[in-house]
Amino acid sequence: MAKILIVDDQKSVLMTLEALLTPEGHVVISATNAIDALHHLAAEPFDLVITDAIMPGGGDGYALTRTIRKQAQFTNLPVILLTGKREKSDVEKGIESGVNDYVVKPIDPELLLAKINNLLTKEEPTQDSKQFLEAPVTFKAEWDTKTEVVAVSELGLTLHSNVPMPVGKIVRVNSPVFAEIGIEKMPMRVHTCEELPGPDGGYKIHCQFVGLTERELTPLRLWIRSKRHF
Repeated sequence: MAKILIVDDQKSVLMTLEALLTPEGHVVISATNAIDALHHLAAEPFDLVITDAIMPGGGDGYALTRTIRKQAQFTNLPVILLTGKREKSDVEKGIESGVNDYVVKPIDPELLLAKINNLLTKEEPTQDSKQFLEAPVTFKAEWDTKTEVVAVSELGLTLHSNVPMPVGKIVRVNSPVFAEIGIEKMPMRVHTCEELPGPDGGYKIHCQFVGLTERELTPLRLWIRSKRHF
C-alpha cells in the first residue's frame, strides 16, 4: 500500500485515478493545482506523485516536478507525468524536468498500475509478479559498451551488459530490436541493475520505457505475442 498524490485540474481524471488506485490498497490524496500539491507535500509524506502536464493557475506539471526535484527531501520521490501530449519533444521535456515516467492519455489501466508498482519497489520483478508477457530474444544493443537485449516486455527491455547502468538514469539504447518491432527508439529509465555470478560475469539490467504511447504499445504487444512459444 502506498500514499499517492494526484494532481489534475479535471475532477473526472481525479475520480478515475482514485477508482483505479483505491482497490489496489493505495491511499489517494487529490489536488487540482500545483500550489495545493506543494502544500500537501509540505504537510505530509507521500510515496508517489501523479501530475497532469498542463494545468491552469500559474503552474504546470513540468514546473511542479522541477520544484519537487529542487528539494532534497524529495530527491527520490517518484513522479509520473500524465498528459495527452504525444510528441517526442514533449517526452524529452518531461524527462528533463525530472519525472520518473511519462504516461500518455488515454490511460491504459494495466500499464499504469504496472508502472506504479515498479516505481514503488526497487526489487527485481519475479516470474510470479510479472503482469505482462515477456518474450526472450537475442539482439545486439549499444550503450556505453556492447550490450545485448535478452527480453522484451510491455514495460521495457532486459539487457545483459559488461558494465553497470545507474538505477534511475535515463538511457537511450541503440538496437535493431526497435526496427524489428516497428517502433522508434524509446528513452528508458533503469529500474534495476544486478551483477551476474559466474566466470562470465556482467550485469542484468531492467529498463522501463518512458513515454510509451498507444500507437507504440499495440505493435509492441503483437510482436511480443508472436515471439512467445506456447
